[in-house]
Amino acid sequence: MSEPHLLRHPAAVARLDGLGAGLGGEYRQRHEDFFVEEIPLYRPTGRGDHTIAQIEKRGTATFDALLFLSKACKVSERIIGYAGLKDARAVTRQYVSLPKVSPERVLGIRHRKLRILSAIRNEKPLRIGHLKGNRFTIRIRGADLSRVDRAREVLNTLTRRGMPNGYGRQRYGTRQDGHLLGRAMLHEDWGTFIEHLLGLPREEELNPVMVQARTAFDAGKLQEAHDLFPIKHRTEKKASGVLLRGGSPREAFEALGRGPRRIWISAWQSYLFNRVLDQRVREGTFDRLLEGDIAWQHASGATYPVRDAAAEEQRARSGQASPTGPLIGYDPPLPTGVPARLEHAILEEEGADPESFRVSHAKARGLRRPLRCPVEEAALDVEQDGAVLVRFTLPPGTYATVILEHLMLGGEDA
Repeated sequence: MSEPHLLRHPAAVARLDGLGAGLGGEYRQRHEDFFVEEIPLYRPTGRGDHTIAQIEKRGTATFDALLFLSKACKVSERIIGYAGLKDARAVTRQYVSLPKVSPERVLGIRHRKLRILSAIRNEKPLRIGHLKGNRFTIRIRGADLSRVDRAREVLNTLTRRGMPNGYGRQRYGTRQDGHLLGRAMLHEDWGTFIEHLLGLPREEELNPVMVQARTAFDAGKLQEAHDLFPIKHRTEKKASGVLLRGGSPREAFEALGRGPRRIWISAWQSYLFNRVLDQRVREGTFDRLLEGDIAWQHASGATYPVRDAAAEEQRARSGQASPTGPLIGYDPPLPTGVPARLEHAILEEEGADPESFRVSHAKARGLRRPLRCPVEEAALDVEQDGAVLVRFTLPPGTYATVILEHLMLGGEDA
């Protein structure tokens, strides 16, 4: 298969007007340098069969936290509700729901990487997206303090115009290849799927043992690779075990269950969305409504077709409405005119067929996502130790790393 763009970084999206403050520095030297807190959509009622708990986790992935909670409360991790996934390399506060577990039992949980901040009964469980937004507090250490005033200007511009709503690095996994796994699934290219799942060691790999395991797999040493894969890497362990027992790559895939599949399909959808967004940012139309666009109303989340671009200019300029891009799937809402031609060209170039999402192992209906998002409560200060402290609030499903790139990287003229 031709792969004209797949070697480029999946999260690569052009910055707004080439903006870059040039702060430099690093923002993950310590877990507490990246703090994010969920803003709940509603408060628990104090009654019902579900317990809504606010947890604070440190240096832990959301799924690892759910696994610990399931063991502590003796419930399946699959029935623990959560509103969103949060970074592992961070301190995060988020909400989870546990069915038929008392608040007292939840409050009694102790773990060195997880604290229970509150636990209150509620009638209904949490679902993905049950959020108003996320509040970020991020420290950039080693920044060029001579660029602080410029950074404030850039932050003000993002607040005024909105942020290009790209998917960040976290969407694609530690190895930044989740979209390649999703693409292989949809093409039913199981050899390529297993190659990416178990082999091809990359620089991004955080665990050196995983590099050794992948190197062994690429050398044809399947038993050695299986033995090396750590137990916590359950997906790789399970797939290599199926292959060891004589199973096919397709059978190894089938053994993995639905959870990982959804992540990989989402990564492929996200990559394609980023490609469309990148083009619209470069053309200066990511915050303009063109005739034929499907517009997004930020107040309600409703969409509507744009038939008269001039009549929509004020709504776009004020941030009330924004153009959307595709989260590709079957039966997608389709734009017309110039937006349709742009999207069709990119999807065709990537070999992305909406009908391929009808297959049972990758079923996903087409959706739309706004090409920009509002930035609120933004502020930038310098602490006594010289760290640059950045605060802002974003809607759910958006990525703080997009703002950090605008602040830390140099502009096109730098």
